[in-house]
Amino acid sequence: MTIDQGIGEVPASGSKELSPPRTTAYTVTATNAGVTVTRAAVLYVTEAAPVAPAIDTTPPIINNVSTSSETETSVDVTWTTNEPANSYVEYGKDTSYGSTASSDELTADHSLTLTGLESNTAYHFRVTSSDKASNKTSSADNIFVTAQEKSPYALTLLTEEWGRKSDISDYGTTGGVVEGKKYLYIKGTLQNNSNSTLRAIIITMNCWAGSTIVKYEVYVYRGPALPGQVFSFNIETADDPTVDNVTADFADAMGRNIEVTKAP
Repeated sequence: MTIDQGIGEVPASGSKELSPPRTTAYTVTATNAGVTVTRAAVLYVTEAAPVAPAIDTTPPIINNVSTSSETETSVDVTWTTNEPANSYVEYGKDTSYGSTASSDELTADHSLTLTGLESNTAYHFRVTSSDKASNKTSSADNIFVTAQEKSPYALTLLTEEWGRKSDISDYGTTGGVVEGKKYLYIKGTLQNNSNSTLRAIIITMNCWAGSTIVKYEVYVYRGPALPGQVFSFNIETADDPTVDNVTADFADAMGRNIEVTKAP
């Protein structure tokens, strides 16, 4: 007894389990004393209907929206998604936005650079990402402020000192010495390290209590301070006993922060 389709010889009685991948016709051949008998048998295989892929209806999840700035006219906006998606940012001076930046690359780590911005200006922005199935999600409205334009001037801080002092009145041998009103002060010397003459410098005295500014005074040095010229400043304000540190910031006549280098 034999069966074709590569099965070969089988016992004269019994059964044979077959698992063809598709409908197949088999021929069973019996041979004895020179007599051959054949029979055909067909195993019908019904193919299962293909399973439709699941439809993706879940939008990406946006996290870690942040901004950073290298210049006063550009900002990098970054965020992450839990699946690959494209990148889209709307931005402007109010929530109507008006400007956009985008990338069609599908990624989970998103970064777009916004350029052509105004310095020292607040901008509203919103990020949006769509996955491969066009499911879209957007963040809430956010705000960033561009950096202030840098001053073209440069200063070297040669000396700096802060402390407390008081008015003292001497009334002679009969009246003695009377301590008057107490003051905080900061003073120092600066050198114009620029190639241009400084016509005015705005110096802000910051009075700190820990990490909080509790008061400040603004002093305007009116030049001219020629290139390389050394000049001094001295600012006073009424004392506050909570103050434990005093610092100074320097800006040009347009209010732009001046780069200050401390002398070694």
